[in-house]
Amino acid sequence: MNTLKKEKILGFPIWMYLILVVVMMVFAKFDLMLTDMIGCLCFALIVGTMIGWIGDHIPIWNKWLGGGMVLASLVASAFATYGIVSDTTIDALKNFNSKVGFQTLYILVVITGAVLSIDRKQLLRSFAGYLPTVLGGIICALLLCGLVGAVTGVGFIDSIADFGLPIMGGGNGGGIAPMSKMWAAAKGLGQDAADSWWATAFATISLGNIIAIFFSAIVARVGEKIPGWSGNGQLMKPSKKELARLAEAEKKGEKIEKEEEKIENLDNYKLSPADYATGLALGLFCYGLATFYADKVSIINHLDLGFSIHGFAFLVILVAILNISGILPINVRAGARGVQLFFVKYISFALMITTGIGSKLSDFAKAFASPANLLCIIFTVFGSMVGTFLIGKLFRFYPVEGMVTAGLCMANGGGAGDVMCLGAAKRMNLLSFAQMSTRIGGALMLVIASIFFGLFVH
Repeated sequence: MNTLKKEKILGFPIWMYLILVVVMMVFAKFDLMLTDMIGCLCFALIVGTMIGWIGDHIPIWNKWLGGGMVLASLVASAFATYGIVSDTTIDALKNFNSKVGFQTLYILVVITGAVLSIDRKQLLRSFAGYLPTVLGGIICALLLCGLVGAVTGVGFIDSIADFGLPIMGGGNGGGIAPMSKMWAAAKGLGQDAADSWWATAFATISLGNIIAIFFSAIVARVGEKIPGWSGNGQLMKPSKKELARLAEAEKKGEKIEKEEEKIENLDNYKLSPADYATGLALGLFCYGLATFYADKVSIINHLDLGFSIHGFAFLVILVAILNISGILPINVRAGARGVQLFFVKYISFALMITTGIGSKLSDFAKAFASPANLLCIIFTVFGSMVGTFLIGKLFRFYPVEGMVTAGLCMANGGGAGDVMCLGAAKRMNLLSFAQMSTRIGGALMLVIASIFFGLFVH
């Protein structure tokens, strides 16, 4: 009880915060809430954070069932399903999410900060071996998912669209959220359809995350039984030259830094309020430029190929180029990362409210409706391991480390899933590589999803 008294939510004591929640719920029920941007953000932030806080403190649920993020979305769906809030409130929140652009703002901030968080040298190295390994996992996962879908009656294309792409998408904000827009655009439908697809996809990635954590623990145990498969936390097998250098250094009693220890750490930069403004401005500008390019300039999008590349995909490419070029000062990159971390930590629950309010509880049940759906999810995650195992061997990756970082950290639920998977595998030192999978691999999935939806989903 004493611990509960000391607990704070958004800086408020719990008793005070509960008053804010009750007032907002009364306003939302009886059409007293402002229906503009201010009222919608107020309701989503206050009510969403409360529900998210509860979800993150429920035993078992918080570790294995998605925690506050899943609970906030489910409760928002219940608001709409059972009329807990008024129709006017529901319409206002849905409009705030789509037409006002709240979801788009969240996505562009997350993408910009995520890509710029990776050291540019590490980003360059990823294209040499790590990225092809991630791609191998993606291809194998999607193919296995499609084959299982074809055998079980779900359908080759439908199983990839509904299960494979969401699971391999890199999480919510930079994955299924923009994918839902791409899917709806390919179908020629509006935001309500996008929210419905997103709700099912969110349930899918939540279950995929649990399976990825379970497989991470199993892979680590396999590495204990087959020592040659495990680098004990080291991703790449050393070359003969490197082995000789390490042996010589060991004889002399010298310590040689591993490559992972040389990666630039943005945590060392002390952010100022101006840096946050800089990071936000860069994200907004890049999104505007990427959207302009996608709509007005892109040759691919104007060749009538039957598909188009979404603006979010061009945003990823643009920000990656800026990072690799090295022209951005560290304060700009750190600022973009700071804004991203703020949004992920404090705005995510609000986004779950505005997105979940546009769906019904029945949408979530689709992911668990049949054994066929469950098999598609399991084999998607398993396929990510098989693909990274095969391709990783070509680039001298240890199988255990390669499968966990390049494979399972692609198939989990995003950044939080990375921590869970690496924790289960007892390889937290590889978090930087896991985040490359989530961020770079997730960005690659936006391009793949945009093409796939354009070609096959109508």
